[in-house]
Amino acid sequence: MSVPTTTHCIDAADVKRANRRLYDAVAGDYEVVDGRRNPTLSAWLSSNLERMAASHGRGLLLDIGSGCGFVTRAAEGIFDRTVALDLSPRLLAESGPIATHRIAADADVLPIASDSVNVVTCFAVIHHLFDTASLAREVARVLRPGGGFWSDHDMDAAFHDRFRWSLGLYRRLRGARHRYTHASSAIDARTYELAEFHESGVRSDNVARQFREAGLSTTAAFHWFGLSTWANRLFGRRELGRGWAPLLRLQATKSGGSLAEGN
Repeated sequence: MSVPTTTHCIDAADVKRANRRLYDAVAGDYEVVDGRRNPTLSAWLSSNLERMAASHGRGLLLDIGSGCGFVTRAAEGIFDRTVALDLSPRLLAESGPIATHRIAADADVLPIASDSVNVVTCFAVIHHLFDTASLAREVARVLRPGGGFWSDHDMDAAFHDRFRWSLGLYRRLRGARHRYTHASSAIDARTYELAEFHESGVRSDNVARQFREAGLSTTAAFHWFGLSTWANRLFGRRELGRGWAPLLRLQATKSGGSLAEGN
């Protein structure tokens, strides 16, 4: 996995502190500052959640890195119960009644019973993490046999490496760094850099390997859907080869049977 260019040793605690600081600071205006949540993306998300529920059961959804509840809102009516979990308690507090339960906690040590969850989701979360090995182990622990994991909308490093210069221009024009650092005096350039720890992309092969090592059957795919209206029109929902689409979709299943007909 790629790391930000800094001059001293960074560890997981540094990255977690930066994420909590940033998202606590923008809690009241997060979706406005982020600027990418829209009805088209929400409908696409709901269709993916319906697919996951049909395959793995409708009992309990755990959304890790839930933010303001984009995933749990899209899951309304699909699952019997939903748990929104985020490192930022202020972000959870600002999110309103988005889930059956809201938990401020660390994804590396989930306060969730083993073998209890039908579906675990992480939407645009993995690139914020220092590493995914602990997440993979915890996901494998809390999933019920036959349960499933789905993550999406993290930049793949192979695409970043191939289109580094055009991506740099796109990000400059989009101005995400500027929006966050100007949204609150609590967010400086270093906080943003650490919170977006894998801004230059996650190594999808490494992430998939860590989930397999945790005992989950895992596949990775790459697509464009949800980045912009023009990307949706040009590429639709097609999956492309690694390095030719920016967004990593990771799906994993815990062995032990199908839960499609039950909770």
